[in-house]
Amino acid sequence: MSIVESRIILCTGGARSGKSEFAERLVLSLPGQKGYVATGQIFDDEMEDRVKKHKARRGNIWHNFEIPYDITASWSKILDSCDVILIDCLTMYATNAMLKKEPQNQAECNELADSLVAEFKELIDKTHKADKTVVFVTNELGLGIVPENRMARFFRDIAGLLNQTVAQAADEVYLTISGITTELKAKEVHI
Repeated sequence: MSIVESRIILCTGGARSGKSEFAERLVLSLPGQKGYVATGQIFDDEMEDRVKKHKARRGNIWHNFEIPYDITASWSKILDSCDVILIDCLTMYATNAMLKKEPQNQAECNELADSLVAEFKELIDKTHKADKTVVFVTNELGLGIVPENRMARFFRDIAGLLNQTVAQAADEVYLTISGITTELKAKEVHI
């Protein structure tokens, strides 16, 4: 039995809202060995700079894993070495899946969304069985206008479904806006 109880936590917000920093502080406040799953890939100087800043902020107390695809293939190894795991972030993971699969129509978009939802349901189930805690970070994308191009709409739809899947399974959901965080799950309305 691990020293932490099984919990699923989702931290969401807009770009540069402070959600990742909040999620990191939350993980550090919990007992047990920390794991950090980075889903980003370096394609340019900007992303390289972001990765360097994230790594510098985190320091050396984390077990780090760089996993842009197929997180379930490595999940047992991660669960064996860590008690509390931070996955940053779901939207980047969805981006990687879209770049790899390149859905060309609504049917392919739906297929990709279904496969990602199934993957994260499996990951959540394995997490509960292992009695571990996972903190997911994601971007809330649905507050703006409907994107003009089809691929952006596909991305918004896939990310939105993935966010909903994790939020429904989550014990806690935190929203960060302008560096201020509030808990949403406890305020959820059921009809």
